[in-house]
Amino acid sequence: MNQLCTVVIVEDEDIPRKSLIVTTDWKALDCQVIGEADNGTDGETLVRRLQPDIVITDISMPGQGGLELIRNLREDFPTIEFVIISGYAEFAYAQKAVEYGVLGYLLKPIDPMILRDTMAKALREIHRMREEQTLLSRLRMAADFSIVKSSDYRDTYFQEVVQLIESHYHEQLNLQDIAQVLALSESTLVKLFKTKTGYTFLEYLTLFRMRKATEFLHDKEKQVTEVASLVGYRDYRYFCRVFKTVFGLTPLDYKKGKMKGTV
Repeated sequence: MNQLCTVVIVEDEDIPRKSLIVTTDWKALDCQVIGEADNGTDGETLVRRLQPDIVITDISMPGQGGLELIRNLREDFPTIEFVIISGYAEFAYAQKAVEYGVLGYLLKPIDPMILRDTMAKALREIHRMREEQTLLSRLRMAADFSIVKSSDYRDTYFQEVVQLIESHYHEQLNLQDIAQVLALSESTLVKLFKTKTGYTFLEYLTLFRMRKATEFLHDKEKQVTEVASLVGYRDYRYFCRVFKTVFGLTPLDYKKGKMKGTV
């Protein structure tokens, strides 16, 4: 990976924090440390300002601990990878952080090999997210997307595709399955869809799901994680990334704005 991934380290103990920063060959890990903090509150402020790719945080700190730090940042920064540092006594507690999308755990004292493997895992995930930017950049340009109604088109096959999307958008739809249902070749379906909409099948399906997500977010009883599942996303973090790309704000901010009548 040509571009180094940026790292912020939040650890209240000076010696372990400085040791992690100074003794680790971050460049060999395709990373660079761009900031450090000795408490969770300052760490949150630093992360919001620097917006790093990776945050490594101790789970137990005076005041705001690592889990609270992650919880406060997760909605606003769904693409950040979080890694927790914990001691033996806190390890079981740290494992609960999976609900916040924590990538991994570093047990004190930190084993350099485990650190290397954890960073490699983080970089693979970051690389995957960066590869998604082609799709997301197109979606960003399509915020004014209008749902195509099947009655707008005379083509029978296209009408059936749109109806399938409208009926099964919450499922794991793909072009291959639809082509099989309609007894069409994938290449024919690709050309048909592009001609009729100007979008690829995946782009159209994604934008349809985003519009449906906004409808569900109007319901104050529905949580954002529930909405992600309702519109076909098993990966909650990816749902948040796509939503923010299309609408310019996170699903939670959108929901809060709707509740206040400001969006």
